[in-house]
Amino acid sequence: MNKHITILLISISAPLTLFGASMEKAAELYAQGEYELAINEYEAILASGSESATLYYNLGNSYFRAGQNTKAIINYERALKLDPTDADTRHNLEFAKERTVDKIDAPEVMFMDRWWADIRNIASDDTWAYASIGLFALFIAALLGYIFSRRVALRKTAFAVSVVSFVFALVTYILAYQQNKIQEDNSYAIVFAPTVTIKSTPDTSGTDLFILHEGTKVRINEYVGSWVEISTEDGNKGWIDVNSIEII
Repeated sequence: MNKHITILLISISAPLTLFGASMEKAAELYAQGEYELAINEYEAILASGSESATLYYNLGNSYFRAGQNTKAIINYERALKLDPTDADTRHNLEFAKERTVDKIDAPEVMFMDRWWADIRNIASDDTWAYASIGLFALFIAALLGYIFSRRVALRKTAFAVSVVSFVFALVTYILAYQQNKIQEDNSYAIVFAPTVTIKSTPDTSGTDLFILHEGTKVRINEYVGSWVEISTEDGNKGWIDVNSIEII
């Protein structure tokens, strides 16, 4: 029995140990200015199946230092999908975007939408989910207190706590759900072609609409064969060859 437990613990800890060692090696290479070697190390970790916000953030920094701005952008974006609370990643992403050719002005976001997004980005989907579970447990406990308590004051307090905890449990559940949907959303991409002409139809004979450059973020609307309809942050739409973009 103990032997089996030991083998199980080794099988679980071994990949974690290798992951930590690889991350440490990559960090050392980065600190030494060996950015290409650090990139190779981080990419090897990703190829092994490991993934984390820190990994994408460090890889983004390495690509940025190596002068590969577009690859830095997509890795910062992927880091934010996993951890939208990280201010350093958001700052570095905005800095990298300043080096792109296309300066697209997104429409003004309504105050309530921006306020809600700021609240949602305070925590990850897991954190919001745990908060929702805890608040729902508090709701159940307060409800039981209201039902079984004989003292009027306690019943009033329990009722108030049950209402408040239920409302906040619902709100945090919605935040967790939305944060998870963002994390799993594959409808955004980064243009990787140096320059690409956006067409009016999914065909090379389509009318030229506008031009985009590498590093620009677009939303994927639909696929038709090897073509994909995209829209930019300012609302412009058109068709682009799928090989010109990489999904975040």
